[in-house]
Amino acid sequence: MRRIAAYVVIIAVVAGLRFTPPLTVVPPSYNTDLSVPSPALGQVIANSVHRAVTDPYFRPLEKLAGYMREKLEIKEIDIDQLTKWAPDDKFPTCFVWDIRTGSIKIDQPASPWGIEIVVEHVQEALQLDNPGGHLYINTFNVNDEKYWLGFFRIPRVPALTNQVAGVFFNIDSYLQTDVPRLIAELVEAPRFPLAAFQKSEPPIHGEEEGDISIRIIDDNDEVYYQNGRNFEPEMMIYSETKYYLNPIVCLQEGWDLQVFSSNVVISQKPVNQKKLFDGFLVAALLIISLVYWWIVRIKQTDEKGN
Repeated sequence: MRRIAAYVVIIAVVAGLRFTPPLTVVPPSYNTDLSVPSPALGQVIANSVHRAVTDPYFRPLEKLAGYMREKLEIKEIDIDQLTKWAPDDKFPTCFVWDIRTGSIKIDQPASPWGIEIVVEHVQEALQLDNPGGHLYINTFNVNDEKYWLGFFRIPRVPALTNQVAGVFFNIDSYLQTDVPRLIAELVEAPRFPLAAFQKSEPPIHGEEEGDISIRIIDDNDEVYYQNGRNFEPEMMIYSETKYYLNPIVCLQEGWDLQVFSSNVVISQKPVNQKKLFDGFLVAALLIISLVYWWIVRIKQTDEKGN
């Protein structure tokens, strides 16, 4: 009976270890390290791409809005002032249309029919109910070409409006020429680079190689733009369509902006600690049982011999 009791005690101790809650150690908190490949790093890069391709046409409008808030008495503005606020010299087209004279001033060459349609849309928009003089934005087609238009009244009060000032541009030209150029300027920035972007061609003179690649996919799942060389699915750290239901990339609905990193380490499947411990428990019980009955058998043999 003593032997059986001892055996039961041993089994109870081992089983107790199995169901004892493990000691929980709270790991120290760390700040997000944007040098480590992660969705956070990917989102920072994606946001910077969005800013690079939208700032040229939004910044003049933002500056104009701030200027009118500071100078409530403003009654007109010169085209040179609007042009000065545009961060890019080639894009978009800034304009000031004088309601009193019907004349328009622009800072970039533009097609005559494009300018004519812009004036028509401005005239139509002035008839809309916009008592606060808020920013007006619209897109329209001219000879199968799509344009973007944004402007403010000056002054904002409809009854006192003397001018309309804003920007417009050809979206087809924007996608074909300006977006690739603006993104290239971002990834090739010689000073204060956003990230270590990878070159589209392998280095041939031992240059330092980056790890970040970016790609824009259109609504037909075809590549519209890419920079870098590593686009394997397991290296993707961010995808616009995974974080937003209806993303808009380069003014296009249904497009996807993806960020990849060649430094991503594919994590192995984590070991199931519970199953591992259960396996050790079963093995321990078997070993204890075998040793116990082996000792009992030896003692019984000795007793018979005596």
